[in-house]
Amino acid sequence: MLRKALIVIGVLLLSLAVGVWGVSGQDGEQGPITTSAAEVVGVGSYVAGEAYAVAAGEDPAAEPLQAIILPYGIYPAMHVNVIEDFQQPEPAVEGFTFEWSLTGPEGSAASLVQDGPVAIFQADVEGQYELTLTASDDAGNSGSTTWLVFATTYVGVGTVGEMEPEFTQCGFCHEDQSIAWHETAHATAFIRAIDGLMEDVTIDESWLAYITTGYDARPEAENNGFDDRARAAGFTFPESLEVGNWDAMAAEFPEVAALANIQCEACHGPGSMHVNATGTEDHPMISLGLSAGTCAQCHAAEQFPPIPQQWELSAHADKNAEAFWYPIGENRAACVACHSGVGYIDAVSGVSMEERRTDYQIITCAVCHDPHDAENPEQLRVFDSVVLPDGTDVTGAGAAATCMTCHNARTDPVASVEGENLSLPHYSTAAELMNGVGGYTWGEDLPSSLHGRIVENTCIGCHMATFEELPGSEGAEGGEGESEGEAMMGDFSTVGGHTFAMVSPVDGSENVAVCQDCHDDVESFAFEAQGDYDGDGAVETNQDEVAGLLELLQTALTDNGVEVLDHHPYMAMPEDANTDLKGAAYNFKFARDDAAASHNLQYTVALLQLSYEKVTGEVVPNAELLTP
Repeated sequence: MLRKALIVIGVLLLSLAVGVWGVSGQDGEQGPITTSAAEVVGVGSYVAGEAYAVAAGEDPAAEPLQAIILPYGIYPAMHVNVIEDFQQPEPAVEGFTFEWSLTGPEGSAASLVQDGPVAIFQADVEGQYELTLTASDDAGNSGSTTWLVFATTYVGVGTVGEMEPEFTQCGFCHEDQSIAWHETAHATAFIRAIDGLMEDVTIDESWLAYITTGYDARPEAENNGFDDRARAAGFTFPESLEVGNWDAMAAEFPEVAALANIQCEACHGPGSMHVNATGTEDHPMISLGLSAGTCAQCHAAEQFPPIPQQWELSAHADKNAEAFWYPIGENRAACVACHSGVGYIDAVSGVSMEERRTDYQIITCAVCHDPHDAENPEQLRVFDSVVLPDGTDVTGAGAAATCMTCHNARTDPVASVEGENLSLPHYSTAAELMNGVGGYTWGEDLPSSLHGRIVENTCIGCHMATFEELPGSEGAEGGEGESEGEAMMGDFSTVGGHTFAMVSPVDGSENVAVCQDCHDDVESFAFEAQGDYDGDGAVETNQDEVAGLLELLQTALTDNGVEVLDHHPYMAMPEDANTDLKGAAYNFKFARDDAAASHNLQYTVALLQLSYEKVTGEVVPNAELLTP
């Protein structure tokens, strides 16, 4: 069931690149308004920025208040045909007041729509727009920032099919990216569609907005995009989709074909100013952002898996998460490999720690998926293989290698415990637990649960378990319709998929379907344990047994002079701490992962019981022991 569902998602993900729904046609009919969340847009496009701020530090002079403009994507699924109908979201951050201002190029009549945290304007003429945000707090601290947005026209990648460009375009300077892009599904979307090679999909003229570049049929959007060229040349969509249509079109309408497929400019914005003007490193006049809205301008189609909508419920999308705004900046180069989207890209691309970008950036689509490179399935930047901090070489992990790159302890237990400076595990130890490694074991082999070996695709198999597999759903074996566990919000599930959630953030429903492959009748993650592991005289849930062991071990640690902290460095150790005490402290922090009991119960229990024994000199009293 899981394999079938993952295959279906894979097919739909490829289809998303050429999503279909009712949109404006070549007759100029108004369709839903979108914003690409890019800083370079076609003339006539709408631009939206969301207000955000980071509070000043204890010394505002040293750590001033930061105002941040987050590019905002207005998805097609919102069905906003008139910008005044746009429903403002709740403020992304509280405790600040915001003021916006806009300066446009000569001849522009652009004005701001700003009755909420999102400011919107229409880039009505070609040129540079300056959107400025000033954020203030109640203490009188303030900060400002300006987002430069360029409106211009499309030129085309210059290398579509076998066509020769009229003049050098993207590939002339960006050869490596251009060659890699040619291998992606985006690069041939229109060609395959017009030649009738899109299986199980009905192609018609409404696809053009999503399989071409620069398509915007609104009368005010004269941007030299596909629709403008098609209208000028007299190109019409063929009635019959069959092999040979592309060759005929390329021969008869080369100027139109030059903007076919999903090219560089579909994501980076129109490139006329970039290729013809004097852009600088600071202002290259092309969009280089990582906003999810860039992908969502197409991928939020209601007829397909609602990946952007699911992602917005995920922890990866939490703009206010301390994980994204605290461990960043030039002094946090070691942290940004996971705590900043740009830092992650640099790290997995082999950029040295000293050269990594350290900016604020949540984990968006293009952080995990490389838009330019189709070498790995789903265009993931990391696939199949990852080396954990303790040296464990995980192979055959598939897409879960992406998860394991960050969701690990960040420390080597032996080097930490036996070295001069004790460094305790980070907040997530899921990668180690799924592989039955990562604790300080004093050289002993501990028992381990089978989850890492029997759950297909490990992390992905559970955290992305699909809607069809939820208990009682039509896609689940024996299902007869919707169940309470489906946790629907609109038309999509709030667990699994790109929410990555095992428990719905909307109503608390638990995605236990994948557990039922082995545990037939379970309805909750709170499994009853198979023994009294903490020796309190009762067999409780796995989670409660682990919690009991953690309480016992914490008491043993504090009795030996260890202070357990709720922040880094997590423990204050006595100066005379020996290896046993350090190892137990390490394991205590390692096992405090919220899902330790689910990821690997046996290893967690055995590690905590062993740690208690090393500190106290005796086994856990009255407990059922999980021994090597």
